[in-house]
Amino acid sequence: MYPNLRDTLNNFCVDELKQLVAYLPGFQLGNRKEELITALCNGLLGDGLTPAWQALTDLEKSAVAEATHDPAGRYDAALFQAKYRAQACFQESHAHDRGHSSGRLTRLALFIYHDRRKSTTGIPPDLQARLRHFVPAPAAASILSQATLPDRAGLMQRQTEQPALHELAVLLRAIELERISVSDKTAVPSSAATRLIAAKLPTGDFYPLMEKADKYAQEVGPIKAFAWPMLVQSGKLAQRNGMRLALTPAGIKARAASPAEVIRNLWNKWVATSLFDEFSRVDAIKGQGGSGRVMTAADDRREQIDAALSECPSGVWIDIEEFSRFVQAAGHAFEVTQDPWRLYVCDRQYGALGYAGFHDWSILQGRFIRVLLFEYAATLGLIDVAYVDPKDAGLTDFRRLWGTDELAFLSRYDGLCYFRVNALGAFVFGQTDNYQPQTPASAVALSVLPSLTIQLVHGSLTLDAALLLETWAEPLSEGSWRLERQRAIAAIEAGHDIQTLLTFLQSHDSQPLPDTAASFISRCAQDATALKLGASAVLIECRDAATAQLLAEHKQTRALCLQAGSQTLVVRTEQLEKFRAAARGLGLGLVG
Repeated sequence: MYPNLRDTLNNFCVDELKQLVAYLPGFQLGNRKEELITALCNGLLGDGLTPAWQALTDLEKSAVAEATHDPAGRYDAALFQAKYRAQACFQESHAHDRGHSSGRLTRLALFIYHDRRKSTTGIPPDLQARLRHFVPAPAAASILSQATLPDRAGLMQRQTEQPALHELAVLLRAIELERISVSDKTAVPSSAATRLIAAKLPTGDFYPLMEKADKYAQEVGPIKAFAWPMLVQSGKLAQRNGMRLALTPAGIKARAASPAEVIRNLWNKWVATSLFDEFSRVDAIKGQGGSGRVMTAADDRREQIDAALSECPSGVWIDIEEFSRFVQAAGHAFEVTQDPWRLYVCDRQYGALGYAGFHDWSILQGRFIRVLLFEYAATLGLIDVAYVDPKDAGLTDFRRLWGTDELAFLSRYDGLCYFRVNALGAFVFGQTDNYQPQTPASAVALSVLPSLTIQLVHGSLTLDAALLLETWAEPLSEGSWRLERQRAIAAIEAGHDIQTLLTFLQSHDSQPLPDTAASFISRCAQDATALKLGASAVLIECRDAATAQLLAEHKQTRALCLQAGSQTLVVRTEQLEKFRAAARGLGLGLVG
């Protein structure tokens, strides 16, 4: 709580008080401090307040309005700068020979005061109560957007909504086959797992996975392929079983549930999770895992960004820097670290982020916003993205940091330039009550022939569409493919849904599908699931047929094994120790 006006003015020197009284016309300029304070109190708490307010510039009036309608009367300079793209001045521009600002107090200093002892800036409560009678509430923060993307070299665009719905099914299928390995301590996917997932994604990851040229080179690495295992774990659709993921009962149900509802649940669970702090993916900034609490709670940060996303218009492109500004301007600011001195680049002493300018909003909060949007919101299909290679992003804010001379970029997410909240995002962020998928009319026409050949009639396939066709059909020539049985079976085994192919072909061919093509799709859907992997097992070779027969028929071991040949038994892996103990009870040992 700020002190009242009189107590606040008592902290000013006589010369400052004289400057303020001069802005109140009709009030006599005294020489004693008490006389000056009384004149200011009489004017600001009486008839002189409205004329003084009317004499303010529009920007100054906005500053007073922000503080007046703040519950505690606070003036937040960073929020004001972000919201109005300008800073209100409390001193006239003037500089001493040494370069220190020491100009005359402006008229704005009549209303907003800085408490030197508490390092707070705001309006005294008695003055705030008077101002609330006539000062209008400030307008809500606004965000700039654009209908189309600029023409920029190297700018790549991804529509993520439909791919995410398909990728969710692919990932759950891969987990069901127990092929996704994660760390038993950190839950992050292994490099083998991210390569496997990236290969299964219908449209691939945002950047191609490439081997580093040398051990010192920076790599972008996986983004979607890293995010999906983290998302399904935080959403309780999968859990660690040793070093591999396994579907939970909720994950099994999710395979038959509405994908949009599942994705909404995954986002909401991710916003609240404590499983992982995305900022750790900014590899160049070290010290995040130091002893003691270095970082703030990640869920608090996500909640602020989630709130800002819910206020963004859908269907239009938003510059990532503009969104970062809007997060502050709309009152959703957050902190990333509790002590920037604990974080560093390259060297713990010289590269510490505690130095002035080393922990600015763009370095910490701006990078966290990029991680959350690019790696998690885009992976879930909530926002379409436009991006460049991170080394071509043109960001220079990190160049002032010590030890960054050899870095091409500060984070793999530096390449994110624009995003667009799509129909799925509008549903998940609470902008709409129902999910209405966007299915714009396609300029591409295909012809599916009875020979199972697919011909491009006119138009040009997008990257997503081309990759989809090549998942199921063998390329023959430019604009021509043939549905291939083994390729289709392999795709279904990998977790792809053949109904996606059916919908795609029906929506791009003006004629009904030939019976041969419809039969092909139906037969592949059935035959691809004709076999199912059972539990893992081990083969046990017995010394002779009599021993194998004894174990296969004895009441203590017959339920634990099956005979597969005259001297061979099959035992399920999870039953192996029970079988060993039972065999030992019969006086037989198991070696190897």
